[in-house]
Order: sequence, then structure tokens, then C-alpha cells
Amino acid sequence: MEERNLELDDDGKIRLKKSGASPDDEGADEDEIVIRVPDFPGLEEEEKENTSEEELLRRSSEREKQNAERKEKAEKLYLEAEDLYQKGELDAAGEKYLDSAAMYGADWRPWFGVVRVQTKDFTEFTGIYDCEQAYDKAFRRMKAEDKQALAEKYVPELSRKADECGKLSEEYNKQDVARRESERAGIVADFYKQMRLLIVFGVLFAAFLIAAISLAPFVRSVPNNSILIPCILCFVAALALFVAVCAFLKRFLTANHRRSQNLRAGTTDAGDKARQYAETEELIRSIIDDMTKE
Repeated sequence: MEERNLELDDDGKIRLKKSGASPDDEGADEDEIVIRVPDFPGLEEEEKENTSEEELLRRSSEREKQNAERKEKAEKLYLEAEDLYQKGELDAAGEKYLDSAAMYGADWRPWFGVVRVQTKDFTEFTGIYDCEQAYDKAFRRMKAEDKQALAEKYVPELSRKADECGKLSEEYNKQDVARRESERAGIVADFYKQMRLLIVFGVLFAAFLIAAISLAPFVRSVPNNSILIPCILCFVAALALFVAVCAFLKRFLTANHRRSQNLRAGTTDAGDKARQYAETEELIRSIIDDMTKE
């Protein structure tokens, strides 16, 4: 038996009962009003009809038909993209690959097509980071036999490319080390030179400034300006030395930066190239791992 209570302003209650329920007027309180709601069996029958086996089969058939149509359209777009790719129209091919993937995203081939466009069929890797999502979706949807076919096609050349990048990285690293070592003596000597100049001019600045401050109290007590002129000269010298100290401080900081940079690997042009080749090698080997792992 279903029962719902609604509070009234006079603290009375209304109890809603289905007409099929057994009456219990005797147990009702005096401040309760009982309203009987008739049953509507037609609604239950209609609901049963809507969820009948025939209706479920019809809906399933419609979904399968829609999926088949989407697959057919996606396949057509994919073939158009492949044709454009073979003609060298990479931008147009990339758009078609994306349209195909949007139509039916469960197929790995359009996603992989986007990666092929960005990497020029895995020959250039500067644009691969622009298609990371497509790359991940492609490899997640691949079956083992698909990966095996890709490995047979791409892994030999990718392995050769990775080995080449590794050798170039090692060669440029050696050039980086040799250049930094050849420049180190001059850089260190310049660093200590600038440090000595900074110390000397800093001491002179401090000496003249202290002298000027020390003479200042005696300017009025000594006649004929015999203290005023030396005091002014000391202040002027201190000011000039302050400018020199600032200049030498800047030169010292520059020399210190060059010295620190010289001690770090990869700070020359050769070192930068070595880093780029090392990153490319690591990227290629990760692609090889994705193609070969089961």
C-alpha cells in the first residue's frame, strides 16, 4: 500500500491511497482526510508495450544501421584521405583523416593517418607533439596484428634513424666538451681579472668616501677653506669611483655567468645540437617500443 502525507495549515493530514488498496478508515485519525486515487492500468500496459521484445529489437536494428552508415561514411573519408596523402597534399589529407575519425572514432587508421601527416610518414619528428592525442588513440585501438604490420614496415628505418641520432649526439657532445675546455682558461682568467678590479675600485671608493665623511665635520672649524676643498675632492672622487665600481660589478657578473656556463655541459652550439639529437633518439625508440610491445 502506498501512502504519502501532505501537511496542511491546520496540522491536518491528507493521505493518498490507491483505489486497489484495502480501506483502513477505522485506524485513521480524526484530523486526517483520506483521498482515494484510482489506478490507471493503461499506463502500465503502455509501458510494457514500449519495452516489448519487438521494440527492443527494432531499436537495436536502428542503432546497427546507423553505425553501419557511419562506418561506411568514415571509410569513404579515410580512402579520400589516403588518396590525398599519396598525392602529397598533406594538409588536405590531415583534414580528411580528422573527419573520418570524427565520424567513426573506433577505427585506429584515421588517427594514425594524422600522425603520418604530422611526421611525414615518420621521417620528421618536430611535429609529433602536435598530435599526441591522435597518437595515443591510434595505438590504444590497434590490435596485435596491426602493430606487427606497422613494426615490419617502420621499425627497421626507425632503428637506423635512432642509431644515427645516437651517434650524432655523442659526436656533438665531444665537440661541446672540447670547446668548453679550450675556452675555460681564458674565461677563468677574465673572471679573476674582473674580480680583482672590482675589489680594487671598491676599496678606493670606500677609502675616499670615508675620508670625505671624516673631513666634513671640520669644514667650518678650519679657516680659509683648507678642509672644504679636500672634502669636496674626496666626495667627487668617491662619486666617480662609485660609477666605476658599478661598471666593474656588471663586468664581473658577466664574467661569472660565462664561467658558470662554461662548466655546464650543452651550453655551446654543439651541445645544443647534441641535446636535440638525444631527444630525437629517445622519441624514436619510444615509438619503436609502442609498435613492438604486445
